[in-house]
Amino acid sequence: MTGHDAGSARRVRARHVVGTLVLVATAQVLVVEQVVASAWEVVPYSRAHHYVSDLGLAECAELTGRTVCSPRHDLMNAAFVVHGLLVAAAAVLLRDLLPRRARPWVLAALLVHATGVVWVGLVPGSLAEPLGGVPRYVVHNVGSVLAVVGGNTAALAAGLALLRRRRAWAVVSLVLGGAGATATVLDVVGVDLGLGVGGGQRATMYPAVVWLVLTGAVLLGALAARHRAVR
Repeated sequence: MTGHDAGSARRVRARHVVGTLVLVATAQVLVVEQVVASAWEVVPYSRAHHYVSDLGLAECAELTGRTVCSPRHDLMNAAFVVHGLLVAAAAVLLRDLLPRRARPWVLAALLVHATGVVWVGLVPGSLAEPLGGVPRYVVHNVGSVLAVVGGNTAALAAGLALLRRRRAWAVVSLVLGGAGATATVLDVVGVDLGLGVGGGQRATMYPAVVWLVLTGAVLLGALAARHRAVR
């Protein structure tokens, strides 16, 4: 290997390491969720009866049978935006690790997910604030749909693409993506899973976030093992 080739390989490896760390960092949205939820004082925050987006609402209000009052709403919305930016950055940094045929599909799904989560953070839902003549929560829900569909599709597409190369991780990806997709379909058709409205929503979105974090951790371990083998 020439000096130029060795330098190029080091740059690619460094890009991959940064990308995996960025993916692991998407766990910040779960950490911030806990911090913001713990700050509720008017009423306790319930993961079964409150939506995740309730944490980002700026006003205190009574909304469809639940009281919403989130004093750290700005922090939650910032975490949504950061999550989307992290996912988009990781998709670009790690793009060449995907099989060539599946690459456009997985990247597109990840960018849809990233766009949706940023959208959710920039347009918090609220029944009290119209946006261009349309209830703000309707506009907000467009971002939620993009986030859920994009995240679960990315996990499923990556799982299918990796079945021959990394069977164990492919199965994990398919299970997580399938769980999120199934929960989404059941939610759309109105099947009550007995988890409450908040728990049902989390069943649609948490699998994708867990998949992103675990993917980063698995890739980081694989890169470390490869580096040790080369040395």
